[in-house]
Amino acid sequence: MYHTLCGVDFPAPALERGWLHGRQLKLPWDLDRLAARLEKPCWLSHYEAATSDPERQRLTALAGFWPGGGFIEVVPQKGNSMEDHSRIMLAAYAATPATCEALMSELIAGYVHRDEPEAGEPRVGILNFSYGNLEVQRIPISDEQTVARDQVALFYGAETPAWIDLWLNRLDQRRYGLTILSGVPGTGKTTLIRSLARWLSGSHMFYFSPATRFFAIESAEMVNFWAEENRCSKLRKILILEDAESVLQRRAEDNREKVAALLNLTDGMMGDALGLQVICTMNCGLADLDPALLRPGRLIGQREIGALSLDESRRLAQHLQRPLPDAPATLAEILHGRSQPIDPPRPVRRTLGFHATFVQTQT
Repeated sequence: MYHTLCGVDFPAPALERGWLHGRQLKLPWDLDRLAARLEKPCWLSHYEAATSDPERQRLTALAGFWPGGGFIEVVPQKGNSMEDHSRIMLAAYAATPATCEALMSELIAGYVHRDEPEAGEPRVGILNFSYGNLEVQRIPISDEQTVARDQVALFYGAETPAWIDLWLNRLDQRRYGLTILSGVPGTGKTTLIRSLARWLSGSHMFYFSPATRFFAIESAEMVNFWAEENRCSKLRKILILEDAESVLQRRAEDNREKVAALLNLTDGMMGDALGLQVICTMNCGLADLDPALLRPGRLIGQREIGALSLDESRRLAQHLQRPLPDAPATLAEILHGRSQPIDPPRPVRRTLGFHATFVQTQT
């Protein structure tokens, strides 16, 4: 029930009273307090099942007449699931510009969540971008998937805590830049990123995107998303690209545009605009990387994560109550054991001409 005037949609209750002056802002509005203040009955209210607790209903849309005069409406929108209080668009309408401005000022002063971000659950979400729509789905991270800050030496070796301290200091000082974590599979690169998200849960949000979808980073929808996130949220933003060899390797015909986009994002005009830090993981060596990625000013940190020494492996295995390894081991090997063939080879008798022979086959 809207009518468009000069390209602006006005709700029916405002039109009926000739309230044609509007203001709108997207903020973390406290809908429950707004609903309690509106004149009874509300013109409209809508509740949906909460994502975290399906049996609990949460207010998602609201409209009604404000006691001091004017009409307000809150339109349901897809919020960022990693925020403590999602930002929502609220519009206010009144008979004069001054009245409308006073109404919006009253709403801002008394009905916005003012909670400062606090350390808690890791803020990690996956970017789902398709057909022009961008959604953020939060990824649950359990304590078992992370490493406590005071146990970094136990899980990653005695030299790692000093590098972690330097890395965190640089992440705090720089608006944008690149970090590269390399190492063979199973050395704990993803676990380190999950742990970082827990350590920085009060100051940073982490967004995961498959490296194969990195081409969309320069799309209009994605740029608008990051610009609004930076405008409306005090939390810093980190983009995670796992197995990002195609984005990091020397420029060739098949990856030239991806590498150029990463260079611009981590130390270029786009980096100035978006203020986005990027963490990439890879399995190849630094010799295969594009040299421009490693120059000072762009690279915040680089770490090759390898297997633990025999003494370190046994110390961690004993701490985790796992079997003691007899050789240097990766984090995955200590946690889950060394991989074994699912079905070992067995001899199969085959007759070739007049002779019988045995060959090894893999089932």
